[in-house]
Amino acid sequence: MNYRNNLDIRAIALAAVALICFEGRCDTTDSIRLLIEDGDYASAIQMAEEALAASGGDKTAGALYQVLGEAQYHSGQRKESALAFQEAKERGVADASLYLGRLAMLDYRFDEAQTLFGRYAEMQRKAKRQLDPDLAYDQADAAEGKRQFERMQEVVVIDAVQVPREEFFRYLRLPLSAGRVVASSEIPDATGNKEKGGTAYISESGDLMMWTELNDSTGMLQLAEATRLTDGSLSTPQYAPDFLGQEGDVINPFLSADGTTLYYAANGENSVGGYDIFMATRDPQTGDYLQPVNAGIPFNSSADEYIMAIDEENGVGWWATDRHYLPDGKITLYVYVLPEEWRLLRADDEEKRLRARLDDIQLTWTPPMDEAGDDDEGETGDMDADDEDSVGEKRESPAEAARRYAALAAEIRKIEPGQKPRRHDCVIPLPGGGYIYSADDVKTPEQKKLIEEYIKAERQYKSDLSHLAELRRDYARQTSRSASGEIASLETDVEHQRDALTSLLSAFYRSWKK
Repeated sequence: MNYRNNLDIRAIALAAVALICFEGRCDTTDSIRLLIEDGDYASAIQMAEEALAASGGDKTAGALYQVLGEAQYHSGQRKESALAFQEAKERGVADASLYLGRLAMLDYRFDEAQTLFGRYAEMQRKAKRQLDPDLAYDQADAAEGKRQFERMQEVVVIDAVQVPREEFFRYLRLPLSAGRVVASSEIPDATGNKEKGGTAYISESGDLMMWTELNDSTGMLQLAEATRLTDGSLSTPQYAPDFLGQEGDVINPFLSADGTTLYYAANGENSVGGYDIFMATRDPQTGDYLQPVNAGIPFNSSADEYIMAIDEENGVGWWATDRHYLPDGKITLYVYVLPEEWRLLRADDEEKRLRARLDDIQLTWTPPMDEAGDDDEGETGDMDADDEDSVGEKRESPAEAARRYAALAAEIRKIEPGQKPRRHDCVIPLPGGGYIYSADDVKTPEQKKLIEEYIKAERQYKSDLSHLAELRRDYARQTSRSASGEIASLETDVEHQRDALTSLLSAFYRSWKK
């Protein structure tokens, strides 16, 4: 659609609103709200600015500043909306404090947000007006954000790419070893045509698939997974426990290459706002999950986060966020360096906010300064490139760090995603990094024999485990009450098989160290 057509549509919308107001069915602020509800923020801003110019600062100015701020807020003009809300607040508009609190959340000023939400609630109660239905969520998000901000992790971000929101997963440059992230529509229908949501994960071998679909009983999106059987069909899907969703929707799963950590986005409790990234430890043998944990700030914000994907081969992770409210339906994909160990960020609140907002990713390339003005090693003042740390090792200069991170980002961008994954027989993590995918990847005949035995035993174990799950489901649905004896026998067999797999892995690791 060209610019002239846009102007024509805007003129028609303004004329229609003006006609409604002429007929006495609304005042100016109501007409502006109608435009906001229709998503025509540009027209709403234009009408509010014209009305303010004509008002001369009379008693209607407070309400006009408020709707102007709301139109700017929803169009992503944060700085402009803050000025408008501040004008409305000074004129006694209660809703201004609510929106200023939400803006404070976006800037990681959680204490200020809590104060503003409290002011809004107090003004509404005194005026005996209803509270915004989302206020309780805002207050909970502010409390959770404050907790996470205090425990913010130190993260080095090496790249930022703006991509279309609806197809962000196509821009994840993941190597084959990390598996694939695809549209959920690519998962074969094995669940009775249930509604799917977000993206799906497919392991490198193609044998494991994870996605989310609508749970008819809860009305929420829940995690499902299935394995590809020898005939090419999918096994009966198994569903993760509801506690992963924190009483909300789960979308965009991603499983670490060794099968031990699940990453996903959820919008339930313990979220800073909207969708947050969560992590849950998973037993790769049984599929059982431990209680999930929020990935925390800076990965999460009061906006929506969409996915976290891990590339262990290159030592980086990806995550998608719309914290910057980019135009044209775009979001940001960030690439960060996987740390050897996580460390709390020792910095004052202002520096933490700068690092969390990620307006300039190069800020994360230098060591943070703690509240006393000391660097992260506890020394004061600026560090010269020739200074050495406490163990006598020469410290990397900012220029050297910049060159190294820029080079790594360039290498990551060269990865061609979407290639057909190679098949492998197993995924066995090695001490110090790397994986064994087949018996051909090992050093000695002894190790090859152990891996071959492990592969054979694991296939039988997975087959029996899938059969056991089906028997348990049938028994729970009372479709087959005669299976109790078979279930008990198979449970014993599966337990023995699990012990045997552990023993084979232990023997392999002992031989690897020789």
